Amino acid sequence: MRKKAFTLPEILIASGIMMLVLLIGVGVMQAVSSTIYNGQTENRNRTSLSDNIYYMSREIQSAESIKISYDKKVLEIKQRGSSNYLKYEIKEDNPTSYLCFQSKRMLDLDFGKSSFDTNGENVTVTLAVIKNDKEQKQIPQIQTFHITPRSDKCSMEVEHAS
Repeated sequence: MRKKAFTLPEILIASGIMMLVLLIGVGVMQAVSSTIYNGQTENRNRTSLSDNIYYMSREIQSAESIKISYDKKVLEIKQRGSSNYLKYEIKEDNPTSYLCFQSKRMLDLDFGKSSFDTNGENVTVTLAVIKNDKEQKQIPQIQTFHITPRSDKCSMEVEHAS
């Protein structure tokens, strides 16, 4: 009478095939997960960009006074009827820089290519948006927009280096 069982070589081959299938499955799951994460992060930054442009435009249009720092990385907006300034700042950080409003991180940026400026009539905001704060050496998408305050009495100034 013969015993029915698997031999050692059969078990090793079956284990090897199963391990190969598992590795392929894990690799596929990791690729899908990474793609979904990148898509969600990029979508969040796009939404954040349009929201930031909208609010920044409204605040500049209704400004009484606008100050831009000498390095063109800080924008301070004084609203009509308010004594406080709203502060947008482009902060340098590692691995990515970012735009913040009242010290709250809003949007990932390339520090060197982003700035605030004025020509006395309107404010030029240049934001070099990157897709997330995880990847190195990203190519930024540069967005430049010009906003003119509604009031002719709005004072605009760029601070001078001390």
